[in-house]
Amino acid sequence: MSIGRRIGKIISGLLIIAGAFILMKVPEVGHIIIALILAVSLLVLGISSLIYYFTMARHMVGGRDTLYTGLIEVDLALFTLSVTDVPKVFVMVYLVAVFGVTGVLHILRGLEAKKKQASGWCWRVIDGAIYLSVAVLCQIFLQNTVAMVTIFAFGLIYLGAERIVSSFYRSKIVYVQ
Repeated sequence: MSIGRRIGKIISGLLIIAGAFILMKVPEVGHIIIALILAVSLLVLGISSLIYYFTMARHMVGGRDTLYTGLIEVDLALFTLSVTDVPKVFVMVYLVAVFGVTGVLHILRGLEAKKKQASGWCWRVIDGAIYLSVAVLCQIFLQNTVAMVTIFAFGLIYLGAERIVSSFYRSKIVYVQ
């Protein structure tokens, strides 16, 4: 990983943690802030995936997957922006579903890494279990918006800390510059 990418991961981790503390300060409107943050991040990911597809990936094997991923991310971002007007229960169910799907995907990736005897599979499974537990706890406290936003903020603090820690991992691939 390049130094610029490491610095970017540290900065994004710190911004995520700062956003979590802002959510804890104003939990009454936390669902709108969470939805906007999720929509903006999905939009940025989708646009970057589309740019990557049109610049490089269309000439690669499996490049269409990048196109489909970018389109789905942009579509989810626009859907998230349109959901902010409905009652907060629906917004929170949507956000819990995103966290739950992320947890399930991390667990499945960890189990796949275990089958391939890759190192670090245990941390992927633990990471997915944490995301899944945050989703389950949010589902339990669905009617209590303050408790749910607080739990979601702790999940974001974990995500930010995970990004900061992962920026210090050594690369297993030698890069030629």
